[in-house]
Amino acid sequence: MKANLYEGNGTFRVHDVEIKHPGPHEVRVQIAYCGICGTDLHIYDGGLDYRIKHLPQAVGHECSGTIAEVGSEVTAWKVGDRVVIRPLDYCGECVACKAGHSHVCANLKFMGIESEGAFQNYWTVHERTLHHLPDSISLKHGALVEPLAVCCHAVSRGELKSGEYAVVIGGGPIGLLTALVARYRGARVVVSEPNPIRLAKVREMGFDAVDPRETDLVKYVYEETNGDGADIVFEVSGSQAGLDTMVNLPHPRGRIVLVASYPKPMQVFLRELFMKEVNLITTRVYEAKDYEDALSMMQANTFDPESLISAVYPLSGVEDGMKLCASGGDVVKVLIDCQDNS
Repeated sequence: MKANLYEGNGTFRVHDVEIKHPGPHEVRVQIAYCGICGTDLHIYDGGLDYRIKHLPQAVGHECSGTIAEVGSEVTAWKVGDRVVIRPLDYCGECVACKAGHSHVCANLKFMGIESEGAFQNYWTVHERTLHHLPDSISLKHGALVEPLAVCCHAVSRGELKSGEYAVVIGGGPIGLLTALVARYRGARVVVSEPNPIRLAKVREMGFDAVDPRETDLVKYVYEETNGDGADIVFEVSGSQAGLDTMVNLPHPRGRIVLVASYPKPMQVFLRELFMKEVNLITTRVYEAKDYEDALSMMQANTFDPESLISAVYPLSGVEDGMKLCASGGDVVKVLIDCQDNS
């Protein structure tokens, strides 16, 4: 079979590799589509090389597919089942796992980074990582379930309630999806995004949106809330400017959810949070329930998944897809067709 392997130094190349047949509790999935995400871009630029133990390696994890083979002890799944994969390899023994929080396992391995990923024709995974993909959701759109689950988890962590006023700082793929989830759950949402292309996409999706370079976001939010401030703020930009602004947006005892990943130390003006007893909430990846929530939301047809897909490349085009994603804001989601070996 074919696999597009990361070789280091920003290089991806198609290799012939052996099919890995499943162990007793594993399944072999014929990967249909796999999306490129921010984590993959960190791999592309070398920022996560320390987590990849064996090069070359297939990466990628935002995927959908069809089961091609099942292990001898697998009873809940059969050949032909359409699935999405929750790419978390947890130990089951640490304090987090025993408490039911395996997504923050002390020994967590993120599949597609610490172990092989989905940029290949077939991916052999443990059966516990699978979720059924309903027939009403195409395999192409199924590749969006993983990032949507990230956002379902973030909104759940923030305990968002219908009717609340929510601010999303950052209108990239995860920011846009966070806004979609918040709106789906009944919030009134404003998105802050300086990139004009992304700003246009956010508005195209029907959101109130501001360019913080042109509009004072804090003033805008207080005007929109009759001087109260936001109920909840989602910081998705990962920027110092976003962190500087977020502390001034919520009302007393409001909430801030840190959705972005911060690879280096950042500054937060804690006094502003202290003075209003603001709850600062962190969030990481997702739990099984978040996948089911994402699937339910997609089945409800609350947004057009096709409008989020900017380009589809063949398996040989992983490196080209990375370059496109890294080029700027004219991209929401790039998919790899893992069965197109051209």
